[in-house]
Amino acid sequence: MAKSRKRLNRRGTHRKRNRGNPLELDGLFDVLVNDSWHPESPEILYHYTDWDGARGILCGQHIWETAHNCTNDKAEIKSAHSVILEVAKSLRKTAVGATAQVLDLFIDTYPRLQLDKLKTIYLSCFSLSRDDEKQWQKYADDGRGLCLALRVLKEPSPTPRDRASALIQVDYSEESWRNHLTSNFKQICALSSRAVISKRNLGLASSALYRIAAFGSIMAKKTEWAIEREVRHVTFLRNDAKAKPKERTRGDKIVRYLDDVDLRVGGKHLAFSEIVIGPNQDFNEAQHRLVTLLDDAGYQAGAFEYPIIRGSQVQPWKQKAVAQ
Repeated sequence: MAKSRKRLNRRGTHRKRNRGNPLELDGLFDVLVNDSWHPESPEILYHYTDWDGARGILCGQHIWETAHNCTNDKAEIKSAHSVILEVAKSLRKTAVGATAQVLDLFIDTYPRLQLDKLKTIYLSCFSLSRDDEKQWQKYADDGRGLCLALRVLKEPSPTPRDRASALIQVDYSEESWRNHLTSNFKQICALSSRAVISKRNLGLASSALYRIAAFGSIMAKKTEWAIEREVRHVTFLRNDAKAKPKERTRGDKIVRYLDDVDLRVGGKHLAFSEIVIGPNQDFNEAQHRLVTLLDDAGYQAGAFEYPIIRGSQVQPWKQKAVAQ
């Protein structure tokens, strides 16, 4: 996977602007929004999965990205909404002039323009935790699956025209959300306070607040999920995208997902530092099975992308009965 430094910005923000005009705020607001979020990508991310999932990833060279409203977290992309409004209302108490108008506009419209109401966000989830018992149990067939250690590479990211993607580390602290939003909202407010009051400038400032709020929404999850130490690869389709999500069923629920999000350019194989075999299976049998799977997927032993195969150090536990 390439380190994604792309910003989920409005289209067209790369056009040339008059930077000399202090009231030409478009570019300045973009800088503040971009600087509000600094993804520091780790070198390795871990993905727990069962054998069928591993075969799909290795042979298909894609990791499915699930629609945010189809995940196992009912508050996905919604957790920070109340904090976002709280921060805006707190800043409004002392705001005057253009800043007050910007915050009034944001507070009035945010409840109906929240990210989850405007866009479907597609997520593939990774962890910073290697060989973690809880995740073996929850995501890797109760310890009978695999943990794929995916390299995050310093190379150019794919840039398809119909979508935007980024790698984002999840934040589980409400206090952290509040501090992050307050700091970055204050910067937008400070810039807007120096601007001539106009419809255009009010629109630019409120747009900047919305984009910062969108980042905050994507990053935020409740504390009860903190054990997962999640880093997520996030994708949304642009309005003119022709790609359509696929559907599958999980129990009585329809799950929408993308199965064609490229993580490396030029058809290069996904690179793994290692693949850990789950604790609740015979290591030798699983190792042979994995070597065969890697061969089927076109991996060459000794190549940079080829993983070291290791066994879990977690002690096996009593397994759930497997349905026949």
